[in-house]
Parts: sequence; structure tokens; C-alpha cells
Amino acid sequence: MKLKRFVPFLILMVVFTVSCSPFQKAEKNVYVSGRIEGDEIDVGTKVPGRVARVFVHEGDDVEKGETLAVLDSKAVLAKVAQAEAALKAAEKAAQAKEEEVKVYKKRLNALIDKRKSLKKQLDFQLKIAREKKDIAVRDVSLAEEALKKAKAVYERAKADYERFKKLYEKKIIPRSGFDKAEMAFKVSMADFESAKENLAKAEKAVKIAQAGIEIVKSKYNDISSLENEIKALEATVRAKEKEYLAFLDRVNQAEAVVEEAKAHLSDTVIKAPVNGTVTVKYVNVGEVVPAGFRLFSIVNMDELYLKGFIPEKQVGLIHLKQPAYVEVDAYPNRKFPAYVSYVAQKAEFTPKEVQTKEERVKEVFGVKLKLKSNPGHVLKPGMPADGYIEIER
Repeated sequence: MKLKRFVPFLILMVVFTVSCSPFQKAEKNVYVSGRIEGDEIDVGTKVPGRVARVFVHEGDDVEKGETLAVLDSKAVLAKVAQAEAALKAAEKAAQAKEEEVKVYKKRLNALIDKRKSLKKQLDFQLKIAREKKDIAVRDVSLAEEALKKAKAVYERAKADYERFKKLYEKKIIPRSGFDKAEMAFKVSMADFESAKENLAKAEKAVKIAQAGIEIVKSKYNDISSLENEIKALEATVRAKEKEYLAFLDRVNQAEAVVEEAKAHLSDTVIKAPVNGTVTVKYVNVGEVVPAGFRLFSIVNMDELYLKGFIPEKQVGLIHLKQPAYVEVDAYPNRKFPAYVSYVAQKAEFTPKEVQTKEERVKEVFGVKLKLKSNPGHVLKPGMPADGYIEIER
């Protein structure tokens, strides 16, 4: 939409100095004569199409956001439907790919849990096997100590037996003494043999325990195999996730196409950008308009001003925000509060519409008196008006 200054039919300007004004109020004011104006806002269309409906006419008051006209939207609706169908297809494909990623992740998590469980189990078995070996090693030490003691007892008992046997054969000791030594020898010999067997059993237990350790250690190879599977599956999951992201990009692209199509559909409904009054209607139902075509012109009736000129010698009497008021012939007994909203920075010659040559050669400065309000929108663009800028004394 383009802002355009409302141009009245002609610009009339009669500037009087305090000394030449016939009115008493001119003694306190700088007098400006001109017409009421307002900034025109052109309302156009972003998309081409045929005008299907027009809801306003010239002179109608409209509110911001009010629908002014509607273009035929059948083609745009078809594009919206096509874009939405493509979006659904992209979403369905992305959902399928997401499910595939979930399946692979589930397999991966199962392998990770299996590896964790197997390692925990093997760690426990290895701990038990090592504890058994430690016990067996301690048993060997005890058996060796027991064997050493049993051997010493056996050797003493054997020596006593042989000595008592000789004494008995020589009739030096009675049979009972020899029998006692013989019994002690046989018992010590049995204990010695038992100690040797116990040592052999303990040593065998150590070997069995060590073999158990080796068996458990060999099972750790299964963990290595699982780890290789896990690495391979992790690579697959990463590849599937990358594919899924690509599908999501397609969904985003499809969503963008849908939004664009809906935006075009929204652009077929022409709405008022501001509160105001329709001053010009450029189209009728059935007309085909191109993109950018101006359909309406609107003036904000609450943003009007009086445009005029003052002589160069009076420009020093006024400044921005200076109080003023405006009068119009249609309401002779009313004063409309205003203020100076614009003072030209460069002088110009009196507009050519001023008829006398003497007046046309004078240099003037353009000014605007902004109306503070427009109750009931009684003031209209194009109305002749008189303005009075209050001079500060």
C-alpha cells in the first residue's frame, strides 16, 4: 500500500499580515487559507485475479481489517489442496521413517542390555572362579603343611618302630611295647598317605579353578562380538536418523508451500489497512486485475490537516507544535483545534493558482495545521477552510 497525499481540486491561498487583516482576531494570529486534506492510502492486491465481490462504495466508512473485496479463489484453493496433499504424503513418509528408526534403536538397546547383562554375569562368574582358586591355593598350602607334619610324625614313628622291633627281637622289651610302636607307625603312615592324597586333591582343585577362570575369560569374546554388532548397528541408526532428518526437511518444505498457498488465498481477501473513508473505488465485480493493481483509496478521517502557505516575512512567527484552530464555512460557529505539524524548510513562489501576477511573484513557505480531532467526521477532504496560528506574545 502506498501513501499518497490527497490532492484537492485546486490550492487556494490568501495570506494576510496583521496590518492588512480586517478582523480583530488577526491581530493575535497568523492567518492561513486553504483546503482540508488527508493522506490517501491506496489499497491494492498482491495477487492477480477476477473480482468476485465488492463490499464498499465511495464514501463508505470502513474499519481496519474490514473486508473490502474478494477475488475469485478457485485456482488458489486448488493449489492449497495440492500443497496440503503433498504435506500429508511427506508427513506419512517421515512417520514411516521415524518408526524404522525406532525399530533399529530398539534392537540397539536390546544388544546394549544384553552386553551389559552378559558382562555382569561373566564378571560375577570370574569373581567366583577366582575365589575358588584362592581357596584351593590356600588348601594346597594347608595340605603341604599337613603333609610336612605328617611326614615328620611318620619318620619318627618309623624310626621308633624299627628301634622297638630290634629291641623286641632281642627280648629287651615286651610284646606290648613293640605292638604300641608298630600301631603308631601304621597310623602315622596312614596319616602320611592321607596327607599326600589331600595335597594332590588340593592341587587338582587349583587346576580345576584355573580352568574355570579360563573358561569364563573365553566367554568374554562373546562380549567383543556383541560390541562389534553394537557398533555396526549404531552406524545403521545414525544413517537412518540422517534419512529421517531429510524426510523432516521435506515436511518443512511442504509446510512452507502450504503456508505460501494459504497466504495467497488470504491475499484474495482485500481488507482495509486503517480506519477511514473510501474516497475512490477503482474496480467492479467481474473485472480481472493484475498483481499490484490499486482497488481502493482510503483517507483516515481522524488524520486530516489544513495545507496552506504563509509569506516569508511571517515564517519567524511560527514553529512546530504551535497551537492553532481551523474554521470552515459549513460550520461557521465552530473552531476545530489544531497545531502546526509542518513548516517547509525552503521557500517557494506562490502557487500558480493565485491569479494576480503581483501575488504570484511572492515567496512563501508551506505549512500544515494538523487537526487534533474530527468529531463525527464532519470535516471532509476538499473543504475550503481558514486557519489561525496563535502568535506567542
